Amino acid sequence: MSGSVSQQNVGLFPVSYRISTGLPGAPSLVLNLLVSTPQEQVNGNATITQAVNPPLDLHSDVWGEYTYLTVMSPGVSKILITAQGNHGGPGSNSIVNFKIRLVVGTDWREGVANYEYYNGSQWIEVTNAPAHLVESVPSNAFQPFHPGPVIQPHRPIMPLYAAPIQSAIAAGDLAQMKSLAALAKQQLEQLPQLRIALDTAKNELSRLQSR
Repeated sequence: MSGSVSQQNVGLFPVSYRISTGLPGAPSLVLNLLVSTPQEQVNGNATITQAVNPPLDLHSDVWGEYTYLTVMSPGVSKILITAQGNHGGPGSNSIVNFKIRLVVGTDWREGVANYEYYNGSQWIEVTNAPAHLVESVPSNAFQPFHPGPVIQPHRPIMPLYAAPIQSAIAAGDLAQMKSLAALAKQQLEQLPQLRIALDTAKNELSRLQSR
């Protein structure tokens, strides 16, 4: 492996999408991703459910990458996320049971997905499914994956909307910059509460381990 493994992923933020056509009986996909902007990579997990008999409840560990689809003005730039999944992640011997191509705006909030999944007997394809960002990422969304590089003390933490803010600056979009800056400010204001919750969790973990 290259020496870049030891470098800090300073541009790291989570996103969670609900993806569904909304049609009666259609499958519903929840896609939780951790976005690494230095490597332009994503990893996380996907859950597909469907009210059929027997009910569908498919889980996959997901990994992939993203790229910016830049077009000349007055066109609108997009972000293309391509990923695949299985049980155990890319290092396992499990077969791939999930593939997705998700196109979202440069603010990462909404888009359209084409994905397919293996239901145990055949591949099922879903096209043109709307994707919507879930504002609150589930706390257990990334449990299947091992922790990434340790964040060193006193290093700057990239807020959730850092990458979109940078994109808005590059595009000169004043309205989008104002909106994203306000959202980022809200997140930064929540950091003290996050620190308190983390310290409480650490204390409880130490207590349970000492039994």
